[in-house]
Amino acid sequence: MADGLERGAGLEAFRRHRHDVLNQLQIVRALIQMNRADRAIAAIDRIAAWLQSLGRVQQAVPAGAEAIVWTLAVCPHIVVDEIDVQGEPHGDALAEWISCMTELEARLAVNGDSPRMKLTVDAEQMWVHCDADLTQVEELQVRYPRIRFSRR
Repeated sequence: MADGLERGAGLEAFRRHRHDVLNQLQIVRALIQMNRADRAIAAIDRIAAWLQSLGRVQQAVPAGAEAIVWTLAVCPHIVVDEIDVQGEPHGDALAEWISCMTELEARLAVNGDSPRMKLTVDAEQMWVHCDADLTQVEELQVRYPRIRFSRR
């Protein structure tokens, strides 16, 4: 696997992904038990959109760029409508991208947001075009200079 994403790291990423999916299913179960069918259906739709977006990412990412897929696989609040990988991020660029997406996921989870995004990735930078309010990413833009955010 590319960029040091070795077997142990890949298994850890899969464990985290499985954990996230199970958490989402437990939420659906709880909503059903509380007779909140409307919210359960909305949660199922959100989970389906996220998993479909992972399929788009997996198809678009070149061999050797598994870190992109695994990063998004543990970000259930990031839904990717389109991804254009012009070059595989590596080294510091990859580490910055992973940290930024992980932090963005944490912020989105607190607010319960799941913005739809278009990502453009090359070896040194990433562009995130999203349909959400970008005020919450201003600080990320400063801390992660290789990441560019814009509103779709």
